[in-house]
Amino acid sequence: MKEDLKVDIQNLIDVVQELLIELKKKDFIKHNKQTAFHKTEQLLYNYMNFKQVIADKQKHIDFIKENGIQKRSKSIVNFTGNHQVDTRSDDEKANEQIEALENSIMITKRYIAVIDDALSKISNDKYYDLIRLRYFEGKTREEIAEYFDVDVATISRNKNRLINTLKIYLFSDEVIKEIFS
Repeated sequence: MKEDLKVDIQNLIDVVQELLIELKKKDFIKHNKQTAFHKTEQLLYNYMNFKQVIADKQKHIDFIKENGIQKRSKSIVNFTGNHQVDTRSDDEKANEQIEALENSIMITKRYIAVIDDALSKISNDKYYDLIRLRYFEGKTREEIAEYFDVDVATISRNKNRLINTLKIYLFSDEVIKEIFS
């Protein structure tokens, strides 16, 4: 009986593995692991958004400090996880919101500082402005090529070179794993 069960389980495992292989072949299952190169590009594309988020959260903090937290309808009762009425004062709730926003700002600022530090490592490169133009200003390769008075292939090659340098500063552990895997 146990032997039959082991055989059935092994058969099931084999069928599932074959199914997964077929699903991957037909692109029903996507490999979602981004490389360090793609993560670096994603950070750069979102760099200006990170800075805007900080400004927006600071405005929200200022609003709470000036106006308090937004009031809800009296007909809505807040319950905590154990179904007790929330008895915190409005000041306590406001301070908790402000603290959460300040913590979020601090984390985002740390990430920006890491990106800034990595960017400083390549700041003397002849094509450094390419990063600003492409990722922060959204210029096309053609527009950047015109800016540098070179062909598009030169821009692509140097963009890849700069991103490959930046990825080491931003994702060194992952780069090592990619090299050895």
